[in-house]
Amino acid sequence: MSYAELDQAADRLAQNLAAAGAKAGTRVILMADNSAAYLAAAVAIWRTGAVLTTLYASSLPDEVAYAFENSGATLVVADSRAAALVRRIEEHPPVQVLDDGELYGPSAKVQIKPFTPNAEVDPAALALICYTSGSTARPKAVMHSHAGLLDAADAYAAVWHLSASDRTIVCLPMAWAFGLVTTSMATLVSSGEVLVLARTKPDLIIDAVSRLRGTFLAGVTTMFVKLAERLEEVAVKPDMSSLRLCISGGEPRNEPVFARWTALTGCPVHDVYAASECFPAVTYDPHQDPAPVPGSSGKVAPGAQMRIVDVSGNDVPPGQAGEALWQGPALFLGYWKDPDQTRKVLTADGWYRTSDLVRVDERGYVFVQGRLSDMIIRGGSNVSPAEVEGVLNAHPSIRSAAVVGLPDEHYGEQVVAAVILQPGMRLDAEDLRSYCASRLAGYKVPGEFIPVDSLPVNARTEKVDRRALKVRLFKEGSLA
Repeated sequence: MSYAELDQAADRLAQNLAAAGAKAGTRVILMADNSAAYLAAAVAIWRTGAVLTTLYASSLPDEVAYAFENSGATLVVADSRAAALVRRIEEHPPVQVLDDGELYGPSAKVQIKPFTPNAEVDPAALALICYTSGSTARPKAVMHSHAGLLDAADAYAAVWHLSASDRTIVCLPMAWAFGLVTTSMATLVSSGEVLVLARTKPDLIIDAVSRLRGTFLAGVTTMFVKLAERLEEVAVKPDMSSLRLCISGGEPRNEPVFARWTALTGCPVHDVYAASECFPAVTYDPHQDPAPVPGSSGKVAPGAQMRIVDVSGNDVPPGQAGEALWQGPALFLGYWKDPDQTRKVLTADGWYRTSDLVRVDERGYVFVQGRLSDMIIRGGSNVSPAEVEGVLNAHPSIRSAAVVGLPDEHYGEQVVAAVILQPGMRLDAEDLRSYCASRLAGYKVPGEFIPVDSLPVNARTEKVDRRALKVRLFKEGSLA
């Protein structure tokens, strides 16, 4: 699909949506797998002045029903699979099914008049409500303005030097800001080409690089683990030389895996640190840092500001860890219909409290040490799971590790590591314990190492699901 065809498709869809009642301020839910039609629908919703409200295509019926009630959406745009799910819900808004025929069929060849909204869209108006992946009891509904989204896309495009010659592989769900804003929109504002994949399957991604000559790939650490393993398995090594930029985000870095990936593809994995509420916060300029600093997510992005504070809200010196506060042009507007939660995360002077434990060194490189909510408290001392995982992932017998805290009657919590071993390796708990003790303070050394075949991941974002892991280890491990 060309840019002209995308423009025509968006106008065609916008006319249909406007006829169905979409206008400034109305919420329109978009629920579909990644496709060119998804991008056309997003643009169409914005052209009417309505608020794009994203839901994962894999959402469960009760999640969809909650979003209907919470957002007050008056329309749903869905692909055929998602539309069938929506129609099973007793009370649902009218559904418009995304039809590829409107984009590629005979009707797409018929020129139509450009869509003209009833009123000019205000850049400061609400443009997007995205529901978080649900690490809390109910997903939060994060709000962004039109201007904020464009500022974010422009910032990503500038710092990563995206251009019309780039071919971006978009495999993360567009219902997630990482897939929609960080990759798709950043490419579109650069006049680049978007290679849309409906799934994060390794073979599809490898094909998009080797055959379609993708230049830019973004994903979470778990995705790069699977990709590296797949490249090591295949007998005939695919040509990955077209890649010039790989970005990981959403999870702690896994330096041994990234080193393997670089050896396999010739393209290092840089990082981005952001949240649905604030982007971009921290990333790399690959021209200034051709190789990432081990363990670091980069430097504060141009236009953004970051403070690292202690529990009293005082700034800490370089090298000392604290909570990261963020401010910038793409800061979210708040949580939809939840002013109390909005006040909890925004300071009086407009800084977003990330709840992330972060330190910044003397050179300005940012090291994310984990979520404060993931922190293990052992005998009154804080243990960052990400720090322990970084040590374990560097051990030659371990392919991947995840660390959680489980109840301990003496110390409150015990540090427990779930480890996936390299093929042919056996678990040697004493060796691992000794290895960790030489690199970590004693209270940070895992008290138990549990071999697992796989780690539970969030099916939508591919991140390790720590909550599910804790439940599984407690039920199946020796601590049950």
